[in-house]
Amino acid sequence: MASFSQIANQGKNAIAAFDTKQLILLMGGAAVVAGVIFFFGHLIITPDYKPLMTGMEPADAQALASRLAAKSIAYEISPDGKTVSVPNDKLDSSRLEVASEGMPHSGRLGFELFDKLNWGQTEFDEKVNYQRALEGELERTIQTLRDVESVRVHLVMPTDSVFLDREREAKASVILRLHSGQLSPDTQRAIASLVSGAVDKLSPHNVTITDADTNQPFTPHRPGSPADAELEDQLSRRLVSTLEPVVGAQRIRASVNVDYDTSSSEENQETYDPKSAVAVTMQTSEEKTSGGETTGGVPGTASNVPNATTPAKSEEEVDDTVQSSKTQNATYAVDKVVRHILQPVGRIRRISAALLIDDAVDIQQANGKTSETRRKRTPEELKQIEVLAAAAIGLDEKRGDTLAVQNLSFQQSPQQSPAPPSKVDRIRVVVNDWSSVIRYAVIFVLFLLTYVLLLRPIKKQALSAFSQLPDRSAAQLKAEMAASVPGSLEVMTLSDAERHSMGLQKQLTEKAKSEPAVTGRLVQAWLREGTQ
Repeated sequence: MASFSQIANQGKNAIAAFDTKQLILLMGGAAVVAGVIFFFGHLIITPDYKPLMTGMEPADAQALASRLAAKSIAYEISPDGKTVSVPNDKLDSSRLEVASEGMPHSGRLGFELFDKLNWGQTEFDEKVNYQRALEGELERTIQTLRDVESVRVHLVMPTDSVFLDREREAKASVILRLHSGQLSPDTQRAIASLVSGAVDKLSPHNVTITDADTNQPFTPHRPGSPADAELEDQLSRRLVSTLEPVVGAQRIRASVNVDYDTSSSEENQETYDPKSAVAVTMQTSEEKTSGGETTGGVPGTASNVPNATTPAKSEEEVDDTVQSSKTQNATYAVDKVVRHILQPVGRIRRISAALLIDDAVDIQQANGKTSETRRKRTPEELKQIEVLAAAAIGLDEKRGDTLAVQNLSFQQSPQQSPAPPSKVDRIRVVVNDWSSVIRYAVIFVLFLLTYVLLLRPIKKQALSAFSQLPDRSAAQLKAEMAASVPGSLEVMTLSDAERHSMGLQKQLTEKAKSEPAVTGRLVQAWLREGTQ
């Protein structure tokens, strides 16, 4: 207890020896050292956060944060509310947890609206909830497409009525936010078909697709001509798919115009050929009559009475002439053709097609380098392309179909080849890969700079302050020590031999306490030597 009091008194005396400037410098240096230690300790203890989900809607980010908080997982939300980050050591487990929960999803709910039954809702509420659920499900499905970043779908459901003028067709509007570039025609048709197939009585021409920049990449077909427009698209795709392997991808543009007749007709025809008369039936009859004796009489009762006598003719009345007659009846049939022609609804009157072909590209390799040379296509190549195109769409010259093939140079779009990553992007990728190592390296460098630029000068100033303390004589120090601890002056004035003797005495005392048996035998031996 005396040593502690001694140290406390010495500390008080040392502090009392400083003036105000030196005391402020000492306390400020201690505060700076404590702050530096706390700062670097906080950097080392704080976990390294990595993005868990990016590009989210604020509502989805809030729902995800609530789910992570329920799982006792630390998280951070970016200032824009679209990115949620978690500690690096919990990144993989958090992703599995989020995937198992089916998150994130679009801002609106889908058919999970009907998971909980509400017995008090009306029929109108059910229709509205069904429309909301269908819109949400369509948004989730469309958002799975590669080019789509986010999407909103609005539906106008069909209205049935006993009056035709009060019926309302279904309509849909789709607003897209794309990652980059424009939506491909195939994706546009896929979205229109997807939406129209999910809604009752919704035709693809009633689906309007617009991007977030107010561009309309997909123009719906007009209600009056869905058949010819669909046929035109089909023939255009057939031309492109047939000729792309020959001319190259994205080096052909096709346009087809179909003159389509939507009317129907019915026709009856009967055709006779007088030159092809054929005898179907023929009947011939022949009759002969001779002039010999015959029994006869005057018509009347006498000639009809049996056993009646008829007067004989005289020789002058006997006639020897013979009469004959021949009759022939023939029936003839004329060749006749009967036609019943029924033309269904929809008939192609004429097809007009136009093909635009890009220049040919010759690839040459020399000295390990590849070079491309553009050239115009030869007439023979254009003729072959024309023959292939005519066969692909079933061109009929008798019908008046036409096909035009032209070779023009295409202007290269900057969106066709992605821009190389900038230096900032490359640096960001490297930093993300080595973030943990870079973080601790930066902490170490900051600690060295803090020590060299801040702590070392403070240390030097503190040492110089100690060296500038006023010198005091040995008598003053002895007086202060004697006043603070009684008996300390005698200890200070002992000689070296006396201090050595006191040390030996202390060691013997400790030895006697630790080994009393040995000490007892030693004392007995000393006593026996003294008596002798």
